[in-house]
Amino acid sequence: MDPFSDAGELFGIHSLFYQGAYKEVIDQSLAGYSDTAMTQARVYHYRAQIALGGAEQVVAELEDTENDASLAAVKALALYKAGETESALELVEELAETASDEQNVQVLGAIVLYLDGKVEDALLLLSKHEGNLAAVALIVQIRLAQNKIDQAMKEVQIAKKWGQDNLLVNLSEAWVDLQLGGDKYQDAFYIYEELAQTPSSSNARTFVGQAIANIQLGRMPEAEDALESALERDSSSPDVLVNAIVLYTLLGKDYSAYLEKLSAEHENTAFLVDLKEKEDLFDTCAVQYTSLVV
Repeated sequence: MDPFSDAGELFGIHSLFYQGAYKEVIDQSLAGYSDTAMTQARVYHYRAQIALGGAEQVVAELEDTENDASLAAVKALALYKAGETESALELVEELAETASDEQNVQVLGAIVLYLDGKVEDALLLLSKHEGNLAAVALIVQIRLAQNKIDQAMKEVQIAKKWGQDNLLVNLSEAWVDLQLGGDKYQDAFYIYEELAQTPSSSNARTFVGQAIANIQLGRMPEAEDALESALERDSSSPDVLVNAIVLYTLLGKDYSAYLEKLSAEHENTAFLVDLKEKEDLFDTCAVQYTSLVV
């Protein structure tokens, strides 16, 4: 069984996880999964816990992963998120040497390497995949972060030949379209619109995607409607809160409640770090002109 397939008994938990519905993933019972699917279901559970700030708890629960490369890869990510950087990187290095063909090792190991700034090492590990759509999606994200849109597009086009209509392929295509801009904003919107009509994919992250596409298309009322749908589904998601701040800034509306909530619950999110850097830079520049202000 392909653990990253949209088909089979992992369909529901797979879709929930990759749409960012982490609370729903954790609420899913692990009872009833076959032996072949159980490990991957546990991986999704643990990754959802990590995403919601429970990295230390996951580390404690995964004390012994010697005989399971997938769970060891989860432990490496949890260690990194818990601040145990050296231990995480040592474990990833070991897994890359002994189990680089394992799909979770490729994806989670690459995430750890990327977060630590080892981008080329991350891409090298991901390049070992054979039909791993989660690896493809991560490669696309990295290439877009590098502003290498052509390479991201190439990954999507190749994946579409054998993963057409797969959730991860659709999402990857939407990310590329949003980066390309122009007429592609509408294409991205259509992808998110279709996902929003699918019960398993109709959650906060889908509506955030719709909102972003609508903002870029200048359709502010529609963007606000989509974002309200996202807030109804998950008002604590950093992605939802950040985009609420951006949209309500553009609309000239009060966004202070969303900024306060983001600061209280996700103080280390990239948006706030970047905002703080820019505020400090502004203050530094302003000091130079203080004496000129009457």
